[in-house]
Amino acid sequence: MRHAAIIAELESALQANASAQLALSLQRYFPEPISALGVSNTEVVKIAAQAFARHAALSPDEWLALADHFAHSHAYHEHFILASALVAKVAPGLDDEGRLLDRFQAWLEADVSNWAQCDDLCIKPLYVYLKRRPHLLERIYAWGQSDSPWCRRASNVALVKFVGRSENFDLEQMFANCKRLLADGDPYVQKGIGWMLKVASQYELQPVLAFVRKHLSLMERPTLRYAIEKLPAEMRRTFTQA
Repeated sequence: MRHAAIIAELESALQANASAQLALSLQRYFPEPISALGVSNTEVVKIAAQAFARHAALSPDEWLALADHFAHSHAYHEHFILASALVAKVAPGLDDEGRLLDRFQAWLEADVSNWAQCDDLCIKPLYVYLKRRPHLLERIYAWGQSDSPWCRRASNVALVKFVGRSENFDLEQMFANCKRLLADGDPYVQKGIGWMLKVASQYELQPVLAFVRKHLSLMERPTLRYAIEKLPAEMRRTFTQA
């Protein structure tokens, strides 16, 4: 019953902060229709933090069960953002030998329905979890072989904040994953490749340039555009005029 009461409390908080105008404006970021309440990500994070403070006695496993409930609920876009925010509160302190990665992979493969949910999961709870467990970074590359496009996108997006900042980030594994995904037909997977290469170019310019030159003929135009976005204008022209 306690979980049911907290679920109802969180649902009520989302509804109280819903904005039909924001819900309508959110749609312009997605080519496919989404069902949204119109609650900003910032507000969703605040709702999660307030619940976490009110129910401080709950165990991490209980919070994860609550997060699972909202991740599996496809009623509204904000439900998944809330799941992500709840996990972010407990992820740093978990002593689970990497099992949270299995939960995240399952969410990506079965519950994520758009790029914003994928990226929120990667940049928030997954980042804070991996930041304290950098030895687990190498497990993320295997996601690039998933049947789920969101999982394949996450195989790059989940690691962008570790490029040039963690000695556990493996540049060669990143390049191997990007190369494998260059033939991927999903546009969001392609944008994930471009995003990774763009960030990597700010720390490992010469290796990224070598990779782009070698695989230029295989790269989709949007992927290339993202990848070279941070290069000097003159250098960008050498690729766009090729």
